[in-house]
Amino acid sequence: MEQPPTTYPPPAPRPSPLEREPNYGQFFVTMLLVALAFTAGWLGNNFANRDYPTPASARPWDKDIWTAWNLIDTQYVDPSAINHQKMTYAMISAMVNSLGDTGHSTFLTPDQAKAENQALNNQSFVGIGIYLTQIQTSSGSVILLEATIPNSPAAGAGLLPGDQFLTVNGTNVVNASLDQFSTLVRGPAGTTVTVTVKRVGVKNPLAFTIKRASITEQVVNGIYFAQDHIGYVQLLGFDAGAAKELGQELQTLQKEGATALIFDLRDNGGGLVNEAVGVASDFLQPGQTIVYEKDRSGTLTPLKVDSDSTVPKGLHLTLPMVVLVNGNTASASEIVTGAIQDNRPNVQTIGQRTFGTDTVLVTFQLPSGGELVLGIRQYLTPNKRQFRPGVGLTPSQVVALPANGFPQSPLVLSELHLTEADVLACKGVNPDPQLIAAIQALVPSRTSTCAGK
Repeated sequence: MEQPPTTYPPPAPRPSPLEREPNYGQFFVTMLLVALAFTAGWLGNNFANRDYPTPASARPWDKDIWTAWNLIDTQYVDPSAINHQKMTYAMISAMVNSLGDTGHSTFLTPDQAKAENQALNNQSFVGIGIYLTQIQTSSGSVILLEATIPNSPAAGAGLLPGDQFLTVNGTNVVNASLDQFSTLVRGPAGTTVTVTVKRVGVKNPLAFTIKRASITEQVVNGIYFAQDHIGYVQLLGFDAGAAKELGQELQTLQKEGATALIFDLRDNGGGLVNEAVGVASDFLQPGQTIVYEKDRSGTLTPLKVDSDSTVPKGLHLTLPMVVLVNGNTASASEIVTGAIQDNRPNVQTIGQRTFGTDTVLVTFQLPSGGELVLGIRQYLTPNKRQFRPGVGLTPSQVVALPANGFPQSPLVLSELHLTEADVLACKGVNPDPQLIAAIQALVPSRTSTCAGK
């Protein structure tokens, strides 16, 4: 995704924090921003500005650190290669990585911290507005367009799901990384970028010249399947305002006639915990436990439905529903999934085991402007199940996507003008057996003509 500019985050405390995960495999890369985006509870500057004595347990080792630092500083053959800022950042990152809290506890440079704050507040950024995935083919890795952001320059230019990027401004991007691709696509508002793509069913490559502009992501997307009165809604992240947007979309789908719901949390890496409370409250009843927080001493503190006044009161829907998850469903998405699984066992979760991210993150601001994002508590589902890395949550019905396939989200269906019948017939860029299984869970009489594909 394009890297958005942002302002430095305020030092005031935030609600209990959760993070948004970085790119894990086939992860929705939102608006070309290939950057870490973590939620954090902002602690006051008193933490950053005080001196910490070396703990007794660390004293056998701290001399090694500074001896190595001084040896590099005074003995390394190429003094011009010595960069104290890089050395400091690398040292902090290595310390955090040693904890094994993969994808959660982390060190953010000042620039990454600024990008994180903007992403979680869903502020506008400059770009062309595309969601990407990278797949492996017999000829190497290729970058595919999953969908465009509604009303974005890419949408207006005519890019479509499944388009394979060949060049950016004349540079070949076949076998390029997402970071390399992102760097080529970024640029100031009002400037243009030219991309060529290969489109299924079109013989020759297509070229699009797109003007970069300010874009705001639409984190909630929905579509109505009139054939069976099913509302299909996707939540891309638990950014500020996500619970409000979701509530409005759920009400819109019901007004259209929806009497059942498919709630898509695939490739949703998480976000703010207060938004997770608000989202879960739409599907649970007042007073039900959403998640437990467990501190270092083992004390459990429950977060309950409608317990956070910073988000709208829940809708408390009891409509038949299915939740879609996959290996990139993480953090806040796992909190909501676990809450629905434990409180509404009749609701099926379909897809693949979730990623597994269960630490409560708090951000400590460092004197240089960087941030140490540290897991200080653990989350447990209402039934006290863990969903730590390597464990995650197992859906009630395990269904895999085709190799190198991507979900047929509401955005994909809208852009390709596909109906529920088209989904069941496996039309589109690739079949989506997870979505098909969700439809069949709600309407068992529905059959798919390509269920075995």
